[in-house]
Amino acid sequence: MTLKQGISHTALLLSLCLYIFYLCPWVNRSFPLTLGMEFWPYVCVIPCLGLGFRLFHLDLRRQRLGLGLASLLLAISLAPWIQWLGLPSLGAQPSGLRVMSYNIWTQNQDYGAIQQSIQQEDPDILFLTEITKSAMRDLENRLDYPYSQRSNRGSNAFFSRYPILSATPEYPNVTEHGLTFSLVTQIQTPQEVLTVVGIHPPIPLTRSSFAVRNQQFERLAPFIQQVPNRVIVLGDFNTSPWSPYFDQFLQEANLWSATRGQGIWATWSYESSLPHWFAKIPIDHITNRGFVCMDAWAGRANGSDHRPVIAELKPV
Repeated sequence: MTLKQGISHTALLLSLCLYIFYLCPWVNRSFPLTLGMEFWPYVCVIPCLGLGFRLFHLDLRRQRLGLGLASLLLAISLAPWIQWLGLPSLGAQPSGLRVMSYNIWTQNQDYGAIQQSIQQEDPDILFLTEITKSAMRDLENRLDYPYSQRSNRGSNAFFSRYPILSATPEYPNVTEHGLTFSLVTQIQTPQEVLTVVGIHPPIPLTRSSFAVRNQQFERLAPFIQQVPNRVIVLGDFNTSPWSPYFDQFLQEANLWSATRGQGIWATWSYESSLPHWFAKIPIDHITNRGFVCMDAWAGRANGSDHRPVIAELKPV
């Protein structure tokens, strides 16, 4: 076996192992292996390089079986990413209930830029995460929203054109170091009372934060599932759409993603440092029950390490 053949066979075997990994929940749900699911498009570089290596060398290109297997493994590996990405909407944006989720980043103190990003999208209901008390005071003065509510034990806030009838940060919540990770509101729109839940669990880079994030999903799902009226759940989920935990949460809460298939490549990370230029995945989501999504898109980061996500929703 030549060196080229060894490399091509190794790439083929690794590509096959990656697809098996994707299909096996008893493997891809365990920490830290599950991080590979979070960054699935980047994991697909392996079958991509494997196919490219075969195409580059004429003698390997003539091996139709190997070339066909490499092409097939690349296609099925990329399928979940392509399914999520879809195509961006074309034409004028339709009119509906416009909601927006924006992690403004605690280190971003350019409140004028944050204001510009929000006013450019002009949402009816706005959910902000990583909003400090000083940022809340400043943005309440800058933004033209008659109703707002910030959680006392977290860094989440709602701004609304419509009355916020209630806001409950304590339940259903997991608490870590005195902090809570969701804010449940009842908002009176012209048509009905909506349950709108903002969520921002911890980033799952350690075993403990991974467990807390998943516990938050487990607590929220049965609560949201039994909500009788229409419901919107949005925020920085700190999970990508390829994570098995994201799919499980949507299924158990009886929700569907408004941002799936809308051409949204990434919402994080837009920090200016060099390593963050390459790590970009969609972890901010808008999900709902009882609406059809007419359009969804990502806004401008404007100093944050996240891009906001916006959706135009129509009741069904």
